Amino acid sequence: MSTEKGLAKLMEEIKKQGFETTDEINDFLKNMQGQSLDDLPERTDKKGRSQDLVYEAYEQPVSKGKKLVKQALELDPNNADAYNYLASIEKDIDKAIIIYEKAVIAGEKSLGKKFFKEEKGHFWGMIETRPYMRAKAGLAECLYAKKEIDKAIEIYEELLELNPNDNQGFRYLLSTLLLSKNDLAKFKSFMENNEEEDCAVWNYNNTLYHFKKSGQTAKNDKELLKAYKSNKHVIDFMLGIKEMPNELPQYIGRGDENEAISYVYDAWSIWINTDGALDWLYEFKQKRLKLN
Repeated sequence: MSTEKGLAKLMEEIKKQGFETTDEINDFLKNMQGQSLDDLPERTDKKGRSQDLVYEAYEQPVSKGKKLVKQALELDPNNADAYNYLASIEKDIDKAIIIYEKAVIAGEKSLGKKFFKEEKGHFWGMIETRPYMRAKAGLAECLYAKKEIDKAIEIYEELLELNPNDNQGFRYLLSTLLLSKNDLAKFKSFMENNEEEDCAVWNYNNTLYHFKKSGQTAKNDKELLKAYKSNKHVIDFMLGIKEMPNELPQYIGRGDENEAISYVYDAWSIWINTDGALDWLYEFKQKRLKLN
């Protein structure tokens, strides 16, 4: 948030300068080298001041954060991030959903219908779109937690349409959610459009997809081996050989235990509800132990 605040101030300063060419902007940025974004003038327009108050709220205790967010909404009633903050501290998930829905509406009003039509595909890269993207993501996360999978899928698909680069990283969970559906056509299409991916989520989901389609075959055994090589910890957590932690990891790395934990948390129910899938993993694990 602090980095985003600095970038917002930088963009505001560039607008104030009224540059006419890219070279002028580049020269300005070169002169900024070595300077802190914090040194830039504070934003003075109501919308900017409102957003800066929300940025500050996230860095303060909740009691003060609420007061700052209230001030932010007084300055800009359509500040989606103000509602995002209130939803993030709400313990009742149903109430959080209502607040996130308000955030989405506020974001839509703030950006305007014309903006959505013209800038679709470029969201997130434009700082002013991020509060709306966070609102949609928060709503989807709550719906996922309530097992309203179809609604969550719809939102994640909308987010990827707005930002195909997927800076928020929702394609991984979306892959798992699509795999949970009985109709796997959308899952297949989605995976084919992202063939360059190579991580535990992609490899294990692709493996389970093939198992769902044709059961245990020599070809599918090779798919499982590929998934295992990408992250050997997944099977141990999936089978209960290693105990899942009480809290999800904040950071994950390719091939590490945190990546495995994150995947198993989302995908375990799909594996356990696929007849024979865990038996297949167990048999594979026993073969690996004998090889070692």
